[in-house]
Amino acid sequence: MIMTRSLLIALPLIGLSCVESELAEVKQPDDGQPMLVVEPMEINFGVVQPMDVVSEVITLRNDGNEAVEIVSLTLEGTGFTAASAAPLGWLAAGDETEFWVEYSPVFVEDTGWVTIESSDSSADIEETLVPLQGQGAYPLLVIDPPLVDFGWVEPQSSVDSGVTLRNDGLADLTVTETLVVGADFSAFNEPVVPFVLAPGEEQWMDLTYTPLTLGEHSGSLWVESDTPAGTAQAQLIGGSSDKPIAVCYADPTEIAPLRESTNWMGEDSYDPSGAIINEYNWVMIEAPSGATATMPSGTANRYNFRPDVAGTYTAQLTVYNEFGRASDPCITSVDAVPAESLWIELFWQYPGDDMDLHLLAPGGGLESNNDCYYMNCVGGGWLDWGQIGNSDDDPSLDIDDIPGTGPENINIYEPADGTFQVYVHDFPSSIYTGANEVTVRIYVGGELAYEDSKSISGEDTYTHFATIEWGEEPAVIGH
Repeated sequence: MIMTRSLLIALPLIGLSCVESELAEVKQPDDGQPMLVVEPMEINFGVVQPMDVVSEVITLRNDGNEAVEIVSLTLEGTGFTAASAAPLGWLAAGDETEFWVEYSPVFVEDTGWVTIESSDSSADIEETLVPLQGQGAYPLLVIDPPLVDFGWVEPQSSVDSGVTLRNDGLADLTVTETLVVGADFSAFNEPVVPFVLAPGEEQWMDLTYTPLTLGEHSGSLWVESDTPAGTAQAQLIGGSSDKPIAVCYADPTEIAPLRESTNWMGEDSYDPSGAIINEYNWVMIEAPSGATATMPSGTANRYNFRPDVAGTYTAQLTVYNEFGRASDPCITSVDAVPAESLWIELFWQYPGDDMDLHLLAPGGGLESNNDCYYMNCVGGGWLDWGQIGNSDDDPSLDIDDIPGTGPENINIYEPADGTFQVYVHDFPSSIYTGANEVTVRIYVGGELAYEDSKSISGEDTYTHFATIEWGEEPAVIGH
């Protein structure tokens, strides 16, 4: 029975520690001022046997020098009842009154509170809250875990799992019946009922999942006991399907960066049980440093992947069937090999710092027609190096990246003999002006011949990376 009465004071619904700190202050009333004191500020009835009743008293005392009115007193919470009338009305200076609360347990843990409102103008808060707590000496059945996920099972097979039945209460628990609901789930080696669990004691219960059809299945375990709730339940779930098979490959497996593209193919993936493959998850799991090319959009097949730097690109395909079961990953790779005899790449660490790649022809100077850079060499430009009219020995700047981290690229199909120089210019007026790690790679005949990284700081600086001696046996010399 829950009594709702009216009574007393002025303290909000705040934590007990805050209320106690208020009372800890030694307050002296001013002339003509009430001071209502409520003791105790919380009540714990402890562990009580079912059907037993225990009582505690709340004392309301006026330590002021003027009468105080107890306006309302409210009692709330399961298991708590008023054992006396609410002492509403006026309380003279120096007087005290009592309010009795009874507790008879309903659950293992019962909580409630008494709220008192008064006319005490000396108080800084409007209500006094007295928390109530009690424990019933009842058993409490807990099934752990409350959800048993058997995962995916191959057709015509089964998987075992189980639950723990535990008594988290304060009295002996008697389990009287167990029941598994769901045609695909069953119990085995069941404990013989009835059986008793002391407080804190537990019992393991074996369960198995043997799917009868393909797809996802659900069931439940019901356990009846003398816990106050009567029964407890755990959910059982599982799925049956052959694992789909992801089949993947790249076509072709070797291409020239920027010049050619490949296709990531997954259309041959299948499910041995005939289920529909309805999701193809392609992920690029490895690429050369400096690369920015990403996996194209699509479903089973991802077409026209065009790498922007040389090296090996590795992709992974995972497929899912209509029941949501995933395949093992399928991994495939493609090699990006420069078609040009001389291929130079540039990339850097931090964006917002425009780095420019420069390639000087034999005897050439910076920012001249013997220097291939963004002003004269993008897409081949107008530079005619080596043999006049022969475009194979002319340079081309394929990518000029400004806001990002590269890559930039300069290449020549068949350079004329001579000594070439590779520089990096930190273009001025960039957003990022700090030190930046800059990397240059040089490929000769499709093979990596040089790679180096340098920290560049200071706007409008030129950093010399390499000298290329081109002849019958080309050589790259770092600086």
